Amino acid sequence: MISLDSAAADPVLPAVLEAMLPFFREAGNPASLHSAGARAREALERAREGVADFLGAAPSEIFFTSGGTEAINLAIKGFYEANRKRGSRILCTPVESAAVLRSLDWLRGEGAEIVQLPIDREGRVDPSVIAAALSPETILVCVQWANGETGAMQPIQQIGQICEAAGTALFCDATAAAGWTPVDFRSVPVALSAVHFRGCGGPVGVGALYKREGVALQAQIHGGPQEKGVRAGTENLPGIVGAGKAAELATGTVAASAFRLRSLSDKLWLAIRAEVPSLHWHGPPPGEGRLPHHLAWSPEGVEGEAQVLACDLQGAAIAAGPSCISKSLRGSPVLRAIGVPARLILSAVQITLHRGTTEADLDSFCRIYSKVVERLRSLSPAWQIAKERLASPPSADEGGR
Repeated sequence: MISLDSAAADPVLPAVLEAMLPFFREAGNPASLHSAGARAREALERAREGVADFLGAAPSEIFFTSGGTEAINLAIKGFYEANRKRGSRILCTPVESAAVLRSLDWLRGEGAEIVQLPIDREGRVDPSVIAAALSPETILVCVQWANGETGAMQPIQQIGQICEAAGTALFCDATAAAGWTPVDFRSVPVALSAVHFRGCGGPVGVGALYKREGVALQAQIHGGPQEKGVRAGTENLPGIVGAGKAAELATGTVAASAFRLRSLSDKLWLAIRAEVPSLHWHGPPPGEGRLPHHLAWSPEGVEGEAQVLACDLQGAAIAAGPSCISKSLRGSPVLRAIGVPARLILSAVQITLHRGTTEADLDSFCRIYSKVVERLRSLSPAWQIAKERLASPPSADEGGR
């Protein structure tokens, strides 16, 4: 199978699995006083140090969670509850992840004023728009590092500087970015961020919250004193050890990996365009403004789910959208937000390379995909309609696509 859906799942690296296995076999809880507990605590803190080094943070700024979704909920809800006396206004973009947008929806019911900022056709927000929207009542700005559906990377450095100068906290969802492009909180003024470790070969079921020193946060899960009271519950020690090992292995290698993946993505995009006519690109062009392993497009006249299933039968795994909404038939709210026409939203597919992807894999995929689209189009009334439309002058909603 040619795996081109790393955004949904990526294999755990062998060295990561090897590091995890002893902690499945040995009974050790970091809260215990005996020697097994001491070994567990040592492993927990060693993993925290590895994650902190990977993200350019202090170990005291890293808090482990059950995944990116929990870290996002903890950051947004916990910050609001701890700081709502200073104001209730939160800025965000309409292309944030489902976990971010639904957390903000919940806060709206708690009295928060949620303001969505405009974005461009590539899915990026202009930092000057954020600067103009800030007010004394604005306590939080939520902007993702990168979008897992369009591949668009936001100008986080500039946004962070604007928020810092205004005294407003910036929450940055880095779940789609960590492991694929360098994420360094030493150089980017972010108050809170959420990550998981699938992008660097780590296990599922574990994530982390970065909380800059001095940022007030209200716990969302109550119980014991784990994670310094920020997140109660016995730690998932095997998962955390795996996360720490994955972070350790990725530290210092992400930039080189990104360069290789960007080169492969560029070649695949050029090859697919040459083989498949009437293909509409989503997000920024390949380059520094896009996740290096990410491609997304819509072929006219072919539904996304049909492409996924047909490619699977031919030995290639791709996605019809992010894993959190792929079971929904309503289509992508992210693509709607950047102005993609409804028919193309239903045709959208997402290709995400992984660190083991080779040129031979992409050559094979290109052959498979072009035949799949040709076959599906031969059966599609929508393609016949599309051909007639393409023969006419483009309408206003097609500009730039």
